[in-house]
Amino acid sequence: MFTSTFAHNSYETWIIGRQWLVGLLFFFLISQVAGSSFQRRQVLVSLFGAALLVAVLGISQYLFGFSSIPQLAPPAANYANKNMAVHFIVLLFPVGGFLFLTTQKNSTTWAFGLMLSPITTYLIYTQTRAGWLAVICQCLLFAVLRKTTRLNLAPFWSKQKKWAGLAGLLVVLTMMNIGPAGFTPGYEAVGLRAASIASIQGNHARFAIWSDTITLIRQHPFIGVGLGNLKVHFPSVQKESLFLYTQYLKDAHNDYLQFWAELGLVGLALFAGLIGSLGLFFFRTHQECRGNLTKSLELQAIGLSLMGIGINALFCFPFERMIPLFTIMVLLGLLASLAQEGRIYNPIHIPKRFAAYAGIILLVFAPIIMVDNLKAIAADHFYLKTCVATVEENWPEVITSGNKSLHYQPNDVTPHAYIGPAYLAQEQYSEALPHLLTMLEKFPYHYITLLNTGTAYYGLGDYQNAHKYFAKAVQVAPIAGAAHGQLGKAYWKLKEYHKARGEFNEAIRLDPQKKSVYLYNLGLVERELRKVPAAIAAFEESIAADDNFALPHKELAAIYLHLKPDQRRAGYHTRMFKELSQTPSSFDQ
Repeated sequence: MFTSTFAHNSYETWIIGRQWLVGLLFFFLISQVAGSSFQRRQVLVSLFGAALLVAVLGISQYLFGFSSIPQLAPPAANYANKNMAVHFIVLLFPVGGFLFLTTQKNSTTWAFGLMLSPITTYLIYTQTRAGWLAVICQCLLFAVLRKTTRLNLAPFWSKQKKWAGLAGLLVVLTMMNIGPAGFTPGYEAVGLRAASIASIQGNHARFAIWSDTITLIRQHPFIGVGLGNLKVHFPSVQKESLFLYTQYLKDAHNDYLQFWAELGLVGLALFAGLIGSLGLFFFRTHQECRGNLTKSLELQAIGLSLMGIGINALFCFPFERMIPLFTIMVLLGLLASLAQEGRIYNPIHIPKRFAAYAGIILLVFAPIIMVDNLKAIAADHFYLKTCVATVEENWPEVITSGNKSLHYQPNDVTPHAYIGPAYLAQEQYSEALPHLLTMLEKFPYHYITLLNTGTAYYGLGDYQNAHKYFAKAVQVAPIAGAAHGQLGKAYWKLKEYHKARGEFNEAIRLDPQKKSVYLYNLGLVERELRKVPAAIAAFEESIAADDNFALPHKELAAIYLHLKPDQRRAGYHTRMFKELSQTPSSFDQ
């Protein structure tokens, strides 16, 4: 939490730091409470059961369109994004294999065998390449470990396990060929998706984000930018990933790079030390468990789970999310319990009155914590409603839900980034401005908010401030045609016509789909510079780009009436302006 002292947005530091603190708490609790193999197995069964529920929910979303739980990237179960759900599945896939191999009852053999089927099927349905790679590596490493450590699975193997395994495999092979429309051969789709893992083109965006994250690391190599603050600083270094400038990137899609960027070399060294000590722990503990096949398999299962999520972290951000982090800490607690089992060790000395003191503290703080968590849940609920209403362009609902989200979580400024544009869409510039400026206090390089802030000032007639924020938007995203177009309008209002002309020409080059609007504005500039032929050419090109755009006809009519008299053309453009004024244009000015 030290990085909160210099992080630009300390709230984001607290959000991530709190997750790690909660995870550490559960690590210590599990390591002390789950003291026997039976208790550890109960914990693993509970976790694996949760993975099954996630898989069943995700499958129902994929096959039957179950949509009562909002999703951003379906089928996501209850995680909003399917990649996040896969993190949980990857962590518990080896645990399912361990439970299946070591169970002794026929009923539980079939139960665990069939539980693995929907989990595997859901993993296929998600089409998440990082998850597939992690599970494949887990299976391969298990085969290598079995060979090198000469594990003899014969004592656990039985005919029932053979038939249960075959039945589970048959279910997976059948389900992977069933889609929302019925029977849909899935082998080819799976093969193509798997082959794209090594595709440079398919991973272009991720490589670009990594490259720009390395640039941020070079700027802050030793102590980083602060935990949780990559999202704040990333837009300031975007170069390779500049094509993603309209997206609110929160993660580097590689947790190791993100650790380095946020915590610097100091944090990265501490994390590397943790990984190294964990590897040494696995080696030593495995040596001690050689005579106990069940403990060896349990140790390997947990190790494979952690290795799988470590592979996932090369391409995603599981260490930034509560559920994977919580599961990791629980598994580490089980490892500590496994290592302590059968040893003579000195437990932590707990004073006699500790329970009483802890109970009093819990009585005082539990309601506070509960209320805080309920507020966070409510804030998330209304924030999601804000996002959905934004997509639907339901501006009153955006404002209402966004303000409710802020009511429950005032330190989270991101709802301001939605409320401000909702006011802008209703031309309520004075109401929009405070929300936009609040967002920029914590996220000073947020492109969309910079552009919207300039638009608010422009709507209020404050062209100096409008120019200031449009120029910042151009600096953050120099390939954004909209930013150059808005900056050109600010220059035009400030009567800096030559600069306005340059910005409009750049906007036309970068954003040819909207060149009709930029050409119209360029025509206005040329007319102010008394370059009548150039103005006429610009207006005519604007009409050619969008023949439903009325305003260029109005300007040409005025030119042919007053600057270059031509009654026939003036009449034609006047008629066209009147006709098209009733017809919506393809683009707004």
